[in-house]
Amino acid sequence: ASWSARDGKVLRHQWGTAPSCIGGEGAAGNPSPFPRKASSTRNAGPLARQMREGRNSLADAHDDERGIPKFTIAERERRWGLVRQRMAMERIDAIFVPPHTGLFDTQQANTRYLTGLGGNHWTLASVFPLEGDVTVFTSADVHPEICRLRQDWVTDIRAMTGAWGFTGSVIERLKQIPNLRRLGVSGLSGNTRFPEGTTAHGTVRMLREQLPEVELVNATPLMAEVRFVKSDEEIAFLRMGTELVERAIDVIADTAREGVPENRIYAQMVASLIEGGSELPVFALWSAGMPQPPSNSYLPTRRPLRTGDALLTELQARYGGCDAAGAQSLFLGPAPDEYHEMFRYQQAAVNICHEMLRPGQTVGAIASAINAMTDDRYDMRVLMHSRGMGDDSPMAVFGVRDAAMANWTIEENSAFVVKPIVSTKDRARWIYWGDTVVCTAHGAQRLGKRVPSIIEIR
Repeated sequence: ASWSARDGKVLRHQWGTAPSCIGGEGAAGNPSPFPRKASSTRNAGPLARQMREGRNSLADAHDDERGIPKFTIAERERRWGLVRQRMAMERIDAIFVPPHTGLFDTQQANTRYLTGLGGNHWTLASVFPLEGDVTVFTSADVHPEICRLRQDWVTDIRAMTGAWGFTGSVIERLKQIPNLRRLGVSGLSGNTRFPEGTTAHGTVRMLREQLPEVELVNATPLMAEVRFVKSDEEIAFLRMGTELVERAIDVIADTAREGVPENRIYAQMVASLIEGGSELPVFALWSAGMPQPPSNSYLPTRRPLRTGDALLTELQARYGGCDAAGAQSLFLGPAPDEYHEMFRYQQAAVNICHEMLRPGQTVGAIASAINAMTDDRYDMRVLMHSRGMGDDSPMAVFGVRDAAMANWTIEENSAFVVKPIVSTKDRARWIYWGDTVVCTAHGAQRLGKRVPSIIEIR
């Protein structure tokens, strides 16, 4: 991909030149926490130039003969062992994960974590006993054999009975578990983005009525804590997702030009994710225009782009159920000088986050350090949350929600997306950048290879 600096000098964009950890030099070779001016001007070119032939070698290592990404049996045993260890400690005899495909499929992440099944709002439920077979319930429109094709972890797969009602079928399975006394239910409360919980009132009522001797306990914290630290396989999947995010950003730079409607660029961006192996749905926030809209939106408009527009996107790629994320600021033409000043300030915040993301640090301390960068000219707000199967804890979006999030301690091999946001006091101008990182003893290690910069499209 050819790039040029603002003075017109032609450069070759070198994947892998960005620092892997804070403490190395920045993209411009500047070790200062306040990086020098970083901008890349992208010469628009055909979309086909960005499309690769065949599957990525990293993907090949994990795909089956159909190209379906799958975790190994060893990864299954690691996860099941960790969950059952915690269940034994909390005297939980089984965990029930109800169906819930909300917020881009993220609310069904625990079933995906335990079974390998999910994606594209596929409605599923699961029963995970302390001992014995794990059971998956699929919606009536997907045959159990399809479930067996897409994973090799679970053999007890049942179609739910009734008119799209899962709970009755699940209760019949729960009655087969000997000496069931304490049932952990995922989603009763404390979800990362829905602290009030996501489990339906009707589901809880049916469980209490038909299993009156069984105590219902909230399994949400247990699952969140077990999922926090990532395995090598999970990090490999997040790395693949990060590669897809970066390719989608390249697609924006290749297709955005004067007169092209926003939705066409958005469509090409999402198409590149799917072509590369990402699942649907994908989280893809978008804004375009000058003056800037006050925030991103969940949908583009059909407005033709104009020279001078700011394009900001925050998007994810879901590879094998693992959500990698990134954020990028682009301009159709040169960015005004103030945005470069804001970007230097934003990169200083990114560097502080990367430096502090190490074992023993707390999310609250990181959030406080970033928000304290607010000064008389600009507001700085933390934007950082865990990455994994979806709705991962902890989260700090502009601040921390409660003491549980604030006191959450960073551990090695946890993964985050780091993307602090800086804006003028009136929010008329704002900018951000970020990608997915893994926490190490020496700070955050980036999974991406993009050089941190504003992309200026010529």
